[in-house]
Order: sequence, then structure tokens, then C-alpha cells
Amino acid sequence: MKSIKTHYIPNSALLFIIVSPFTILFYATYVFNPANAGNLFLYAFQLTGDIIAISIVSALWLTILLDLFQPQHFKKDYSYRDAWVKSKKPTVDVLMPVANEAIKVVEKTLINVIAMDYPHKTYILDDGHSDEVKALAEKHGAHYISRPKENKRHAKSGNLNHGLQFCKGTYVAVFDADHVPKKNFITELLPFFENEKVGLVQTPQHFINTDNYIASGTAQAQDIFYKYVQPAKNSYNSAFCVGTNMIYRRSALTDIGGVALRDHSEDIWTSILLHEKGWETIFYNKILAEGVAPETIGSFFRQQNRWSRGGFSLFFTHNPLFIKELTLDQRLQYFFSNIHYFSAFTVLIFLLFPIIYLLFGLHPMDITNSNNWFIHYIPYFITVYFLPWFLLGTIKMSTISTSAASFAPYLKAFVSVALKNNYKWVATESKSKSVYLLMSDIWPHVLIIVLSILAVVVGWYNPNDVVTTAVSTFWVLLNSYVLFLFIFHGVSKKS
Repeated sequence: MKSIKTHYIPNSALLFIIVSPFTILFYATYVFNPANAGNLFLYAFQLTGDIIAISIVSALWLTILLDLFQPQHFKKDYSYRDAWVKSKKPTVDVLMPVANEAIKVVEKTLINVIAMDYPHKTYILDDGHSDEVKALAEKHGAHYISRPKENKRHAKSGNLNHGLQFCKGTYVAVFDADHVPKKNFITELLPFFENEKVGLVQTPQHFINTDNYIASGTAQAQDIFYKYVQPAKNSYNSAFCVGTNMIYRRSALTDIGGVALRDHSEDIWTSILLHEKGWETIFYNKILAEGVAPETIGSFFRQQNRWSRGGFSLFFTHNPLFIKELTLDQRLQYFFSNIHYFSAFTVLIFLLFPIIYLLFGLHPMDITNSNNWFIHYIPYFITVYFLPWFLLGTIKMSTISTSAASFAPYLKAFVSVALKNNYKWVATESKSKSVYLLMSDIWPHVLIIVLSILAVVVGWYNPNDVVTTAVSTFWVLLNSYVLFLFIFHGVSKKS
């Protein structure tokens, strides 16, 4: 029997993964027992928040742990079959969708796209109808394509499909305007396509502007996904496209009618359509392109809103659990990815609970015997919430801040999907400055901070339970500080 693949995961994290189910079960026996309920209205929200949190953690736990026990040959590794590339000499087109990004950003990516060391044709797909971008394409010898303004439907996916009409390469690489490929990008990925069932090869998004607070938090928050989750999805043939830094097989796209026509999240929709048709996908865990993470509150929220819309729209309109063309593994893996965005409800619920206690003395659990509550909660909290710390080696405060602040764009996306509101796609680092006013983004966070200050004053005026009041105060102040840091750095000129 082949040994489990523990070489890529720290021993401390492996220990937490093994112990987590037991601490979760121990906590669940207490919190899911109605006899331990306090205020019944709040208790219903407690159950909701915990069910979501436990489901998301369990999904991460199952994905990583079960992958460790997969035989090594289940991992798709065709990276050394370059003899096939030399004999077949497949043709490659590179598409660069552009939509009002800064011209310097576009030019840097274009220069590096053209410089890749495998023969290819480069196409700039300009949805911004920019004379500067057109001149840039002519300057560097790239093909310039701009679809008619009256035909600008389905945002990036429509732009890509329009561009596909003008190129004939056997394989199609895609780079967003702010993701710069390395010279060997194509030569590293093409050998995977010797397997004729492979329709997509995806590489990680890697961000280099981590001197910025919000960008730093965004980058590290995705590290677990790219270091552990996506590689594990190879074992289930469920790795999915993330919108840039990948190569499609042209015939696979043709088989599904092109890139999925969506106003947002066309990447995961395209992936699921490929899997429904029986195509295989590969996540190649090597950094072959460098990108720019969102640096402002507006750009960060636009990014998170797009991603969460994709998760919610799949969950409600094309739920993977009920797609019979997918394998059981694929159904579960897509479902796990979708439910991540429901974490917004958990975050908001647990941001409000200590505030509610300090203001009104109400608690979702019966705290007449607070020791019993803490005995069950502390092991669960440590193993579940410290797991990311051990997986990554450290957790930055910027990561905690951006993750906590994400509840707002997630909830906004949930409401929009539920109400079937139209979506206007804007590039993450678009030059457009009129999409969101700052206060329309951060008013929930500001409100929570204001309520927190008020709650501390009220809570200590005449506390009924000093211990619970002290614990609630700790969480209120910590949560407020985390949100304050996000706002402060998001509006700071130095951020």
C-alpha cells in the first residue's frame, strides 16, 4: 500500500485535521441540545451560524484529509511528456480580455504575454474601446479585437467568446490584464494535454502587491485554496477554472458551446459544464503568473461580490448535488465550494451576538453555568479557527480583517441572486470610480463599530454576569478593532 501524501502538509496542521471531528462533535452535543438554549430567538440564529460554520470546516477537512489517502498515481502529472509537444507542435492562441484597466498594467502584461517562449498568437480583447489599448496592440504586434458596443452582453464571457471567433489555435490561454505570465507558462502546461480527455489546465493566482494591507489579506486568504484545496481537487477531477492563468483545449470549449455566458463567474460555470460533458481538468500547482490583488475597499468588494455571486447562483439555479452527469466526488466538491459564501451569515451572527448581550442581556445559550459552555466551546474554537494558522504557518491581521469584512459583499450578492437583480461587471482594478461610493460599501462595518462602543458602555453600567460581560466585551472590542483596521487601511493613502 502506498503511503499517504503527508509531505505537503505541516505535522501540526495534520494533527488539527485529525482532532477536529472530535472537538466539533463534542461542541455539537452541547450547542444542538435544546435544553441548553437561552433566548430561543437568538438560539435559532446560533444554530444557523454553527451549522454553516461546521459544514464549511467539514468540507475543508474532508477535501484535504481524503486527498491525503489517495494513491499517488491518482494525481494527474503529465508535466514531463514534452516529447509529445515537440512532435505534435500544437498551435496556441492567447486571449487578454481588457475592460478599462490602467494602460500601464495592460502594457506590462502584454509585453510578457508576447515574450512567452512557445510560438503563439496574442489577442487583446478590448471591451473598453480604448484608443490607447489599440495603439498598444499595434505597437507590440498583438491582434486587437473590440466587439461592437451594441453587442456588449455577458461581460467577460461575452468578450472571450467574441474573441474566439477570430482565432483558430488548438489551445487557448487566457490572462486577465493584471496577471503577468512567466516565459515558460505555455511550455509547462501543454504536455498535460497529451491526455485527450483533459479540457483545462489551471495554475494558481499569485499576488505580488502584498505591501498593501487589503491586497496582503486577500492574497493570504486564498493561500489555503491554492495550496491545499485546488491540488486536492485533482484527486476528484473537480479542479475548476479561476478566470485567468489557464489553458483550454479549443475542442472542449466548442463541445460546451464556448465559455459559459454569464455576467459574472464564467470561470466556475465553464468548469462545471466541462465536467458535465466528461472532460477532465487539472490544477498544476506551480506559480507561472504574477497578479495584482485588489488594493482598495471598492475593488476588493467588487471581486468578492463577483465570486460569491458565482457560488450563490450555482447553489440556487444549478445546484451541483443534483447534476446527474457529474460524479459523486464532483457533486460534493462543487457543493463544498458553493457553500463557502454562506459564511457571511455566520460572521454577521457572531459579530452581533456579543453586542446584543451587552445591550440587552440576552444570550442564545443558557449561561447560568458558563463553565459548561466554555468547556465545550474552547476545544472547538481552537481546533477549527486555528486550523488555517497551522496550514499556512501564520495568519496576518490583514487576512483576518479582510475575511471578517467580506460578510458585506457576500450578503449583498446573496440578496441580489435571490432577487435576480441584474449585475454590471466591472474589472477588479478598473479605472472607473463611480461604481460604488465608499459609504455604500462600509456602512455595515461602521454601524457595527458604533454599536460596539455603545454596547460596552451599556454593558458595564450594571452587569448581571461579570464573567460573561467581560468575555463579550473582549469579542466586541476585538471584532471592532479588526473591522476598524480594514476601514482605516482601505481609505488610507498609504495602503
